Amino acid sequence: MKTSLMSELQHTLMLTLVSFVAFAMANEVHNPLSAHVEISAVQIYSGKPLPKPTKILVYDFAISPEDVQVDESQQIRLRHLIKGDENPQKVGENAVDELAKELVKSLKKTGIPVARAKDSVMPPADALLVKGAFLAVKEGDKAERVVMGMGAGSAEVKTKVEVNFKPAGDPVQVSAFQTDTTLANNVGAGVPIAAGANPAAVVAKSKVTDRKKTVSAYASKTADAAAKQITSTMAELGWIKLDSKGKVVP
Repeated sequence: MKTSLMSELQHTLMLTLVSFVAFAMANEVHNPLSAHVEISAVQIYSGKPLPKPTKILVYDFAISPEDVQVDESQQIRLRHLIKGDENPQKVGENAVDELAKELVKSLKKTGIPVARAKDSVMPPADALLVKGAFLAVKEGDKAERVVMGMGAGSAEVKTKVEVNFKPAGDPVQVSAFQTDTTLANNVGAGVPIAAGANPAAVVAKSKVTDRKKTVSAYASKTADAAAKQITSTMAELGWIKLDSKGKVVP
């Protein structure tokens, strides 16, 4: 009788623990990642008036695999070992691509034509060149985020950005700054597990979803903040006008 009761209690505790972990992970997945971007070391051109750019060119930011930290708990998963997609070089390439795509998308709101560019191609005169480098790309640690919470194991993306105006002569730096994107809030409303759902399956699914979202989401947030800073500088230089909400006036 005692053995049976003990076994039942152990089974109940195990289900409770698994359900709690699944709940926490599902909660993190179903609530959008909340990231805070800090802009620092801002420098803005204050020389003679410059003509309005005719085009904005966004270059892939430089990155070194040494500055990329991957989630080791995901790195050892069989499917990532087979695909080879969970390594510093691949994670870095994805961050570079996501940042460039989002920068182009956000800067199009200025009304000036925007395109991605390569260093091997000479930029046209009167173009605005957006370049930079990743200082750090961290995937964080999924296990720490779930078990510890309160920001533990969070991802982080740091960059430095340089914006140059290219007249007929030498480029003129019009803006330079750094960004630091980190977790703002890791706690949200819970999402209960559906009746009859397999908690272990929920855990497995949430791990995959979180891995895909974290660094790309932070790179996207970084690009949005960088674009706002660049747009603000363009307004200060008289190239565009902004309304009271910071939106470009057509």
